[in-house]
Amino acid sequence: MRRPDAPPPFILKRLVPSAKKRLYALVSRGDFVLRRRSGAVFLLNPANFVDRQILFYDDFEQAQKQVFMEQIRKHDCDLFVDVGANLGYYSILLALAVPNLEIVVFEPDRRNRLQMGANMFMNGVADRITLLDKAVSDRSGTVSFVPAAATSTGQSKVAEGPGAVSIPAVALDDALPVSGRRIAVKMDIEGFEAVAVRGMRRLIAENQVVMQVECFEHNHAALDEQMRAMGMRLLRSIDEDRYYTSSVNW
Repeated sequence: MRRPDAPPPFILKRLVPSAKKRLYALVSRGDFVLRRRSGAVFLLNPANFVDRQILFYDDFEQAQKQVFMEQIRKHDCDLFVDVGANLGYYSILLALAVPNLEIVVFEPDRRNRLQMGANMFMNGVADRITLLDKAVSDRSGTVSFVPAAATSTGQSKVAEGPGAVSIPAVALDDALPVSGRRIAVKMDIEGFEAVAVRGMRRLIAENQVVMQVECFEHNHAALDEQMRAMGMRLLRSIDEDRYYTSSVNW
């Protein structure tokens, strides 16, 4: 029985990881650590934001991940496209959970790709995932890319600005010349999603598609309108993630 003066369990759930984070800040030199999370092994950097959410709380996008995996299983998707994969959290979990799923990943930040490559190897799924070093845009060519600080590599983005470099980019219609497939797309590219989805018109028209798109709140209405014009309807939203499908029967 919990003592009357003891803090509620939900407070303890947050206090303990917070104390661990402070301890890591005192003793860590930026070293990576290995942890098993959600049935997979991940190489994590305690100095990086997304890694910390997985390392200390194991709650990174739990609701989003559950809804997306349910959609993938419900519609028997045979291709998963991860646009902005970061350390490979979604792709690796899906590779382990759905053995016959083809997985293609786009991650333009070299630091994230190297970390994801290690995670793929440790989980035995390196031969299941195609990892590409390109940004996704509305046309193939090059784009200006700003790498974020080492503490927030998930915020690297296609943009102009200090530290920008030119990197290769591809339209999904060019990268994935497929038809008649059941495709799940996760897109998390820091505000560039409206441009990127313009490069997948044929992919949506010729396949059945379900999407999870991270979109900042002030862009929700514009993205919804754009997706409707491309034959996609909004299923639901969770925080900044929006879920769309190309079929009225899905």
